[in-house]
Amino acid sequence: MANLLKSDIYRFGKSKLLYAIVTFTGVIALMLTMLIRQDVRLGISVFGNLTAFASAGDIIRLGAEYHKGLGILAAILISVFIGQEYQWGTWQNKWITNNSRMGIYLSKTVISSAASISLFLIFEIVTLAFSGQVRAIMENGYFATVVGGAFVYGALGASICLLSFAAKNNIASTVICICYIIFSEAFASVIGYVSNFSENSSKFIGWIIRHSVYGMSIVLSSASVPKDFTMSIIINSLVITLLATVVGLMIFRKSEL
Repeated sequence: MANLLKSDIYRFGKSKLLYAIVTFTGVIALMLTMLIRQDVRLGISVFGNLTAFASAGDIIRLGAEYHKGLGILAAILISVFIGQEYQWGTWQNKWITNNSRMGIYLSKTVISSAASISLFLIFEIVTLAFSGQVRAIMENGYFATVVGGAFVYGALGASICLLSFAAKNNIASTVICICYIIFSEAFASVIGYVSNFSENSSKFIGWIIRHSVYGMSIVLSSASVPKDFTMSIIINSLVITLLATVVGLMIFRKSEL
C-alpha cells in the first residue's frame, strides 16, 4: 500500500493538468476577491442560477457549493488521473507485481479525496489571504464553513473515484463525473418532487438529500452554520467516504483488469 501510494503521488505530481487546475483555481479566487475589494458587486449565472457576490464571505460560501464550478475541476482532475490507468493499460502491471486490488483502490481513493480537499482549500485560502478581512471573516462563523467544506470535498473525491472506476474508460469516466457534478442539483430536485406522492417517502427522500454530499454543501453555503451541525457534517462526510470506498472496492474486485 505504501509503495503504491508513493508511486501514485509521484505520477500525480508530474501531471501538467494538476498544475493547470490549481493555477486556474487560485486565479479565479484571486480575481473574485480583488473585484469585491474594489467594491464591485458581481452577479454570476452558474448553470442558470444567479449567484451574487457582495463580500468575501460570499466567495467562501461559493467554494462550498461544489456544483457551481469547483467540483467540475475536481471531477476533471480525478477522473483523468484514474482514467489514464485504463487508457494506458497499467492495471495489469500493478496486479502482476503482487499488489492487491484493495491497495490499488485505496491508494486512488486517498489521492482523490486529498486532491478534492486541496482544490477547495486553495480556493478558500486565496480568498481569505487577499480579502484583507481574515479575522472578521473567521469571527463571523466562516471557519465552520471551511472545516465542514473540507470534509464534504473529501467525500466528493471518494465519490468521483468510485464513478471513475465504475466507468472503466478514460473518456467515459470524465463525462460521467462532470455530469454527476453538474446535474446533482437537478437530480435532487427531481427525486424530491417524485417522492411527494406520500408523506413517508417524502420524509425519507428528504433525509437522504439532506445527508448527501449535495445536501451538505447547500447547508454550508447558507449564511450561518451552527457548530454542532458542523460536527454532524464531518461525521456524515466520513460515512459517505467509507461507503463510497467499500462499494468502489467491491466493484473493482470483480472487474477485469
